[in-house]
Amino acid sequence: MEIHAAQDGRPTTGEADAGLSLPVEPRPLATPEEAWRIAKSLNYRHIEGTVVAVAQDVETGEILMVGHMDPVAVVLTLTTGLAHYYSTSRRRIWLKGETSGHLQIVREFRTDCDGDAVVIKVFQIGAACHLGTRSCFTSPNSFHVKL
Repeated sequence: MEIHAAQDGRPTTGEADAGLSLPVEPRPLATPEEAWRIAKSLNYRHIEGTVVAVAQDVETGEILMVGHMDPVAVVLTLTTGLAHYYSTSRRRIWLKGETSGHLQIVREFRTDCDGDAVVIKVFQIGAACHLGTRSCFTSPNSFHVKL
């Protein structure tokens, strides 16, 4: 997916969003050198050499989805400001929203104390869940148990 300029100059995702402009502009969070330094410091001990990546809504704090990142996905996320993940089923890097237009514009990237998990705070464009819900934790397949 490419990001194009709308008539007002703000980026859009092209055909997938029918020319609607994005609410915020993607911006790099780090230089390539800083991004590689961060990526190299992480502990890729999960499936296929990945870290767990939790996407959280930057405004509401809602947990949107959980995925995996390899070092390249970490660097791409930090240098583009758009969430990239490593698909363990397709065995490749993917830009969140590359086919749906449901991008995640990253505003914050945090690592945990062990370096084997990250939280990315994002502006979610459209649904985060592949089933069409805003969050994977509010889909029809999700359970919610509460005291």
